[in-house]
Amino acid sequence: MDEVLKDSLLLKVLENVSDGAYCIDPERKILYWNERSEQITGYHEKEVLGTRCWDNILKHVDDRGTELCLNRCPLVKAMGERNVQKAEVFLHHRDGYRLPVVVVGIPVVNEAGEVVGAIELFRERTERSFLESEVRELRKLAFVDELTGVLNRRGLEYYLKMKLNEVDRFKRIIAVLFIDVDKFKQINDHYGHDVGDKVLRFVAMTLKKNVRASDLVAGVGGDEFVAVLELKEDQEVVEVAERLRTLISESFIVENGEIIRVTASVGGVVVKEHRDMNEILKLATSYSMRARRKVGMIAL
Repeated sequence: MDEVLKDSLLLKVLENVSDGAYCIDPERKILYWNERSEQITGYHEKEVLGTRCWDNILKHVDDRGTELCLNRCPLVKAMGERNVQKAEVFLHHRDGYRLPVVVVGIPVVNEAGEVVGAIELFRERTERSFLESEVRELRKLAFVDELTGVLNRRGLEYYLKMKLNEVDRFKRIIAVLFIDVDKFKQINDHYGHDVGDKVLRFVAMTLKKNVRASDLVAGVGGDEFVAVLELKEDQEVVEVAERLRTLISESFIVENGEIIRVTASVGGVVVKEHRDMNEILKLATSYSMRARRKVGMIAL
């Protein structure tokens, strides 16, 4: 693989593609890491080269939380089957959260016909949310929580009222999910508030990055979050809620060599007709408290 990477044309292509790109040898050691990879994952080249993807770096998982680096890695499959592999996975960002990406694994074969490594190309598959396009205006209105970067309670109340009006006007279905981080006080007490803040940020970003552009995420106090989802049918809310809960549990930060994870309880209300906003939030909170480390749901 080292010989392949001496090809200046290949390196020029990889450095200028719009995707993240990295190269591994047959032992899955990372030999090349382009600038776009740094931008997407937060990991700098010097932190990555010479490591393996399962070394608490990318650690791809699927939507069920299965660690693909241990068994079903697209790059391993590409090298083993000698063909291009494509998959939708969730990588681990340097800041701890889970980021949805599309990956393409390409086997690299030398002139003797031997597989000498593989190249992975990857890109984000989340639509950019309105928060990212209008963040300055939202900050002027004091609608953004400065710690986590998602909506605060004031922003949630403003946009949830709009969503509830759309339920009546356009006959839409929405779900309001209440997400409570389990045993967060123990994190603060054991590791300190700086680590606690990092945990809240990776939970917030995992939620924000894994909902659609039309959905909302807000922090409503301490270790509690609310997500407002637009639904095509009410049955899909449990699948979405379970995926978010799983991705939170598979997010992590590393502090002094120790991996720190959290779990979350999720409760929700499916809304098909206009209801009082405070009643909805109260019900969603209630079902979250009953559903420790799982999903509790009610339809209105």
